Order: sequence, then C-alpha cells, then structure tokens
Amino acid sequence: MYILMIARGVPSPHHPQWGCFEKDQAEALARLGHKVVVMSIDARFARHRGSLGLHHFSRNGVEYYNKTVLPAVLISKIIGQDKYLKGLKRTRYINLAKRIIADNGKPDVIYSQFFTNSVFAADIKKLFDIPLVSIEHLSRMNHKTLDPFDEKWARIAFQSSDRLIAVSKPLAANIKGHFGKECLVVYNMYGQQFDLIKAPESDMTDKPLVFVSVASLIKRKGFDALINAFANANIPSDRWMLKIIGWGEEKENLERLIHENHLEKNIFLLGKMDKPAIVKELASGNVFVLPSRNENFSVAVLEALAMGLPVLATDCGGIRECLNDRNGIITPVDDIPAMANALNDIIQNYHTYNRQEIIDDCRARFSPESIAKQLTSIFESVVRQNSN
Repeated sequence: MYILMIARGVPSPHHPQWGCFEKDQAEALARLGHKVVVMSIDARFARHRGSLGLHHFSRNGVEYYNKTVLPAVLISKIIGQDKYLKGLKRTRYINLAKRIIADNGKPDVIYSQFFTNSVFAADIKKLFDIPLVSIEHLSRMNHKTLDPFDEKWARIAFQSSDRLIAVSKPLAANIKGHFGKECLVVYNMYGQQFDLIKAPESDMTDKPLVFVSVASLIKRKGFDALINAFANANIPSDRWMLKIIGWGEEKENLERLIHENHLEKNIFLLGKMDKPAIVKELASGNVFVLPSRNENFSVAVLEALAMGLPVLATDCGGIRECLNDRNGIITPVDDIPAMANALNDIIQNYHTYNRQEIIDDCRARFSPESIAKQLTSIFESVVRQNSN
C-alpha cells in the first residue's frame, strides 16, 4: 500500500521531538512493506529550522518532502489569518501534494496527523479523490471548552475524514462529545530503538533510586508539583535523585523551586536531548515519573515501560490504559500529598517490580509492529470502502 502521511515535520538535532511521533509510525509502516511518503510544511517561528525551500530525502525506508517557509505568524500579520489559512497555506499543501504525486504517483490513502494538518488534507482528498484517515493527539482537544479557532477548524477536519483515530479512550469520548464524530482508538507506540532493550539487573544495594522524566518544561507537565512533592516526601537525600530531560518556559521557575527547597544536590534539569541520549538516561534510571496536568497518551511513558521502568504518573488522558499495579502507580492530578506518598511507596517497594515483565507487557501492547498492523487494517478498510 502507498501511504501519504501529512506530518508536523521531521526531527532534527536542534528539534529532536518535532515530528518524532510521525517518524516512528512512518518507519514502522515501512517495515511492514508499505510505501510511505511523509510531507510537511514547516512554518514555525523557531531557530535552526534549516534553509527555506523544499527538502527531499530518504531515511530508514521513508521518503520525506519537508518544505520550510517563512513563519506563519509573520505572514498572518501582513495578510491576515483568514487569508493565510484559506489561501496561502492551503495552496502550499496542495502544491506540495501535486509535487509528490508527480514524483511517486497517486497514494492509496492519506494519513494525516493532528487536525491542524487534516483540515488541509481534506482539500487534497477532494482534489485527487484519495481516502483520508486522520489521527488526533492534541491534548487541548480534552478541554471542556474549546478555543473557537480550534473548534472551527477541527470540525472541518474531522467531518472530512473517512476514519478518525484518537490515541486514547478519553480523547475519543471528548471528540465524540464536542463534534459528534466516532473515533477508533489506536494507541501511540514507542520507537524501534526501544525494542532492542534487555532488562538490567536491579541491584539497588546502597544506591540512590534514580527517577527520570522526559517532557517539555511547561506548566501543563506539572514539574512544579513534582518538585513540591519531593520536598514534602521527607525521603533521606541519599536515597534518591531526579533527572528531568526537557526545555521550556518554566525552566527558571523550576530552578527557583529547586533552590527554595534546597534540592540542588538531588534534582537536575538536563535540557534537550536526542533519542539516543534519552535511551541512555532511561537505561541508567530506575523509575519514570510524569506529573502532567493534561495528557492524551504519553509516548514518554511508553518508552519508559519499554525499558522496564515502573512509572509514577498522574491520572489524566489515557494513563490508565497503560499503567496498572504491576508496572506503576497513578496519583490524582496536582495532589502533592498523594504524590509524596507514592514516591515513598515506590522507593520502599521498588524491589517488587519485575522489569522484564514490564518490558514484555509493553511490547505486546505498544510495539511499533503491533500499532502499525492496527493502522494497516484501518487503511485497508478505508481503501476497500472507497473503491466500492
């Protein structure tokens, strides 16, 4: 099958998380024997995006067409947001699709990530008569009240999709409530590099327990609550260490909280890292922790489980669909006393977690091969329906 995926972008050394979900799925689909072409238009206001223009390259069995253009925020200010979205941005997507079809032929199916891409995928679907499958990840789709801009464009995208996928059951329910659109649920996957991991021996004699977290340093990720939970847990300082991988606007606030609670020798902000470096940190860690206030279905949690790490996470999004009493602990969102108790519990009972069992369970449910097969079944169903 020939799949045209519409993505946010492609990961790079400067922006390792940008387009990482899409890359992992594209490569997993290619390993099943599909022809996968990924198209993206990079209109971010960000440094180190690369030179303007079209960048066409192959990587790990996937063809990429990534076009870097002037930042959307600048063009929108000049010509207005409506003209930009309905005119220039739409034209860019259609023209890039035309180039890809000229080079590779007509795809069997369009697979679009996020409604912000799917609204333009709907134009490509109509113009070239190609069925469209859309998948939604955005956490703000879980809000009780949606931004009017999001609601307008998401409604167009979702109603134009032949199949709509949500990455968690709560997200599917929220989309149904907001838009009346039924969703299939296909969970996120971890990347192939995590399939190569073997569980290390868990010898914790006289060693501090190393907690690891991977997320952007933004308010939604709840790191302020986590730091306060550690400060309230009264755990001896030689028993634990926390490494936070990520970058964002909350960095200075988190540094202040660490200093105010005298935790400089226990909590370390490691900044941005690429996947190989993250794998190395997870491999040397003992427990993964994610104190988010809002999630859909965290890939970072899946990556930790794929490494055999028990996970302490807050009860938001699809966390209950991947955690149980054999692989972690769930606490209420923003409940600092509950989180502090969970930290003590996981330190005292760390020896009861079987890392190999955690790995085996994660691979059975969230491996690239398993998720790619589920996606393939959906694509085949849509293509059959479209041909009748």
